Amino acid sequence: MKERTIRTVLEGFRKVELEDLGSLLGGPVRSRMRKEELVESLATYLAHKPQLWLENLQERDIRLLRQLVHAGADNVQLLDYADYPSILELVGLVDYDDSDSQYHKVWLRSEVYDIVAPHVEKAISSGEKSGRFQIERIGLGYLNLYGILPTDRFVDLLMDYYDIEHSSDYEGLTRILKNSSLVKSNRFTDEYGDYICSPLVMDAEEIFRMRSELMSEENYARFTYEEALDAGSGAPFFTVGLKSEEGKELVKMLRRLGFDGFELIQTEYDIWMESQLPRDEHSLFEIVDMTEYQLHEPHTFDLFMKVLRNYANSIPRWALYGHSAEQCGVLKVEIPAFDPPYVPYDEGQPVWSMPRPTISEGYSDRIEADETLERLSALLPKGFPFGMAIPHVAPNDPCPCGSGLRYMHCHGKNMN
Repeated sequence: MKERTIRTVLEGFRKVELEDLGSLLGGPVRSRMRKEELVESLATYLAHKPQLWLENLQERDIRLLRQLVHAGADNVQLLDYADYPSILELVGLVDYDDSDSQYHKVWLRSEVYDIVAPHVEKAISSGEKSGRFQIERIGLGYLNLYGILPTDRFVDLLMDYYDIEHSSDYEGLTRILKNSSLVKSNRFTDEYGDYICSPLVMDAEEIFRMRSELMSEENYARFTYEEALDAGSGAPFFTVGLKSEEGKELVKMLRRLGFDGFELIQTEYDIWMESQLPRDEHSLFEIVDMTEYQLHEPHTFDLFMKVLRNYANSIPRWALYGHSAEQCGVLKVEIPAFDPPYVPYDEGQPVWSMPRPTISEGYSDRIEADETLERLSALLPKGFPFGMAIPHVAPNDPCPCGSGLRYMHCHGKNMN
């Protein structure tokens, strides 16, 4: 089997892909070079000029490299799956394995490790000191808030920021944008014009179509630099609108349900992304498992649904040029009907109610002997209203706890 080296990786690319890679990493690519020349030129550049091409990478990629360097050559790191891959994985400089559905496995083989290890810390320090990382975060933030921006408007927004922070050093900004892999990898020119997308936008044509249907003219919302910075930090897991009142309520509710650390960040991110273009009326409200996070209690379930709805309607929407559904009165998210129907919690009623379940055909309604119930009581989940003699509950019957959920999706799930 042929050894996997930088050259063999590059040989697997088409010529146009090699040209794009050279442009992305600032490599010595000239017009009319044959594929063999491109492979040789890029392989030499990657092996002998790491201090140059590292500074053309996005912050996310460089920090991933540092994590893998700290882990050591050929040592697998388990990462959470992101919605878009790193450039390093796409070009084969970082090896990965997606055979595990739970974790994304990545590692640096020895050849690449030896090249980047001496330079990665300097590349990170350079990105911070030059302000390049800050510009990238601001740029990513605007893209995440709007979804899609005309290239000239994107540049104008960064120019306005740079004018305040760096005393009109436009040459410095031009130099950063010219070499930015963020711009190079997310810029498109087609029938819709010259524009840049957030890396999270999977279907730009759908966004353009919705804008034409919902908005009579281009009317972009206005955001502060602080809002853009918040929306563009933490790649590849972004969060938007969490400093608003609706966002604070969402964070408070998630913490109440037990979310913390990266699990909290991941859930906030998932909720924001699903709020942009919900797959169906239930998808947003099914991100958090009702049976796992105390949502079997009616009053908690009711509150969580309202918090989710209010947050989704308050955040910037790509299809609305960064305005919210609440501001525009369209694309508003409503709490869907559940099957069985969900009855909102009434503060005047006790938390636990015991509606008599129906008995499906084929299931016995005989009450088991006391000693059997006593033996099974240890298996019941905490909080189950044990001690009441109730008929056998069929899987599709309402759960006796009063949650409004089917038994197989509530306490029956835990019993199984």
